[in-house]
Amino acid sequence: MKHFVFPATLFLSLFGSAICANAQDQPAERQYLSEVLALTTKKNAAYYRTATGKEGELYVARTFTMDGRVKAEGTYADVALTVEHGQFTFYHPNGKVESQGQFVMGLKAGVWQRFDQWGRPLAEKVYDPEALANIVYTRAQTMPEFPGGEKALVRVIQDKVKAPEGRPFKGQVMASFIVEKSGELTEVKVVDGADEQLGREVVQAIKATSPWTPGEERGVPVRVQVRLPVQF
Repeated sequence: MKHFVFPATLFLSLFGSAICANAQDQPAERQYLSEVLALTTKKNAAYYRTATGKEGELYVARTFTMDGRVKAEGTYADVALTVEHGQFTFYHPNGKVESQGQFVMGLKAGVWQRFDQWGRPLAEKVYDPEALANIVYTRAQTMPEFPGGEKALVRVIQDKVKAPEGRPFKGQVMASFIVEKSGELTEVKVVDGADEQLGREVVQAIKATSPWTPGEERGVPVRVQVRLPVQF
């Protein structure tokens, strides 16, 4: 009978790879949450969230009150536990189920069952995630960015815009547009500070800067309206 001996270096390499792969799949450490389940400091926390494992590609976690009572449990799309995705259950302080339903990439979807603190059914709620998915934000957790930054963006626009002949323009133009989830720019317009011809030049110059890096809310791309002042 033959015995195979693996070189120590190969064993360590395989062992190290396994550790790295496993570490990458490990959910986040304990998170502290406010009354509205937003991330906060331990000092200001009303709840905390802990990871409990994985279900396929989803990360499982439970949320507790600071004295250890279960508030919610469900699955998340990301290891940071910021994007709810899949089945969720919320609980009353007495441990009875408060509500149950599905999340789709951070948004409640479909029929949610609700119960009072004694476990008696309440009227169901129906959520349409598509309607919420197209909301236009004016302020997102991560705002859209032009590659190179705002100063580079302004320079590009200034270089492209040519004022009407014989009428040099000095002043500020305020533009508005939406950065879509794809990074493309839509609804580009000048809202203040330019005549019609100059306004058209500014609009075309801004359109030419597409695509941008889209804005994000809780790690998910969202539509964001941007107001951009350009000084000439």
